[in-house]
Amino acid sequence: MNLERRYEADRIAARVGEVALALDRAFRDRPLLLISILKGSSFFLADLARKLALPAACEFISVLREEGANEIVQIVFSTGFSLDGRPVLLLKDVVHTGVIENYLMDHLRSSGAASVGLAAIIDKPALRKTAVSVDFPLFTAEGGVFVGYGMDHRGLYAHLPHIAEVIAEQ
Repeated sequence: MNLERRYEADRIAARVGEVALALDRAFRDRPLLLISILKGSSFFLADLARKLALPAACEFISVLREEGANEIVQIVFSTGFSLDGRPVLLLKDVVHTGVIENYLMDHLRSSGAASVGLAAIIDKPALRKTAVSVDFPLFTAEGGVFVGYGMDHRGLYAHLPHIAEVIAEQ
């Protein structure tokens, strides 16, 4: 397997800073709840939280699916937390079809969140099957499999400080 670098660490950091600034402007001094969908967006959450000027809390959820299934089997919240009237930003590694994100955003709204936004490391709008839009994408791509910056491929390469695309060997 070959990896082709797409986004270097300094470019990632610059984009995270731009997103943090946009969030600071949008939410002013209202405390924001950042929810990372594990595991791929954990690096993004850590970097974004440190760059925010506004008060923020961090939480984590896991989405469990059966192998090859599109349906969500279970959502696991890492801790018990209240959404009551709080603005929420859901963080995802890669947004493909939007099905999972749409489901989670609806669930968070119905559970009492004041608002729910979506941020992603990689947004792939051409693959959408639902009308979900990523409010704060770091980068946009048509396709491909990406690794690094918390995103893995078959359990490997999440540790990379840059983002690379997996190129299949021929």
